Amino acid sequence: MNTGLFTWHTHSDTLCDFKHGLTIAQNSGAKSLLVLTCSQNHYPEDKLSSLFSACPLTIFGGIYPMLTLQNTLLKQGALIIGFNETFDVTVFSQLHQVGTEDKLEDVITTTLDQKNNYCGHDNFLMFYDSLLNNIENFIDCLFECLDHGINIAGGGAGSLDFIQRPCIFTNQGLHSNAALLVTLPSKLSTGVGHGWRIFQGPFLVSDAHGQTVQSLNYQPALEVYCQAIESASEHRFNSDNFFDIAKNFPLGIEDINDNLIVREPISADNNHLQWLGNIPINSMVYLLESDTETLISSAEQAAITAFSTASEITSTSMIFDCISRVLYMEDKFEQELDVIAKHCPTPILFGVLSLGEIANSASGAICLLNKSTVISSW
Repeated sequence: MNTGLFTWHTHSDTLCDFKHGLTIAQNSGAKSLLVLTCSQNHYPEDKLSSLFSACPLTIFGGIYPMLTLQNTLLKQGALIIGFNETFDVTVFSQLHQVGTEDKLEDVITTTLDQKNNYCGHDNFLMFYDSLLNNIENFIDCLFECLDHGINIAGGGAGSLDFIQRPCIFTNQGLHSNAALLVTLPSKLSTGVGHGWRIFQGPFLVSDAHGQTVQSLNYQPALEVYCQAIESASEHRFNSDNFFDIAKNFPLGIEDINDNLIVREPISADNNHLQWLGNIPINSMVYLLESDTETLISSAEQAAITAFSTASEITSTSMIFDCISRVLYMEDKFEQELDVIAKHCPTPILFGVLSLGEIANSASGAICLLNKSTVISSW
């Protein structure tokens, strides 16, 4: 099944150029459009919403810090992928207002029942607002509601300043606090890698709430984190350089299969640490480290895994790669794109630099990842 129809991209950050590309896409014969834009474009939200609302084709996608096409990095501009099939797109909106697991299940079940066409569909892409505060509860409930045996890949949308703005695209316009579930017309194959290893630890998470860790080993979390890094490296923290150092030392949570789930540090305040993902209280965590060669090798292995299990009729490949890998590797990041492209058998390879990644764990459950590479083909 040749689902990939065409690609259009621009390095321009002007709405005029994007509007031109959308017009080309609408006249191409495609039935569905995956639309991705860079956060640095700063398109006016109202004008972008008007363009989507007026589009007769199915639209899905979002705003991301950066994009990729083949082995090229787009720091500004836009990317449109056209498909021959009409993809089924479901938006779960205002999820931040849904406080309990029971209510989340009700929202998910009700929304899916209204679609009335999810039976037999097991392959999905997911685009979500990266600053949605209950995203992990949502994906846990989604996994239960979809009867487990699903394949999924996705990534968090937004911008690097961590200011929440509408960032998810549908024909209804732009959304915040939302997750988008897209049903794929063929089997999804994925490969996942992160390349991080243990640097210090373990540490007991003695006090935490959601994505905020108040204490490690019954001591203020920030103090423990900084002391552990300074005692075993040349790095020294001051009032201005927390993120410059912290991007090198994420947190690792060991799962039941002894695999490390990586958590990205995003801020430090009042001796507390904020992460891009939940940190369970009473869990044992590690500080992690890596190097450019290991990160690139992990991405290559993810590519080999994804593409070796892909169907012969696979035509499209998409990467959800953490933006922090670019920040860590800087100019060497394109080497990661090179090794992925080297193994890619499909004519279309594109991706997003995301703020959180979604993939199945070894047990099959849907998992939120950070600092990772998720490669998907369908």
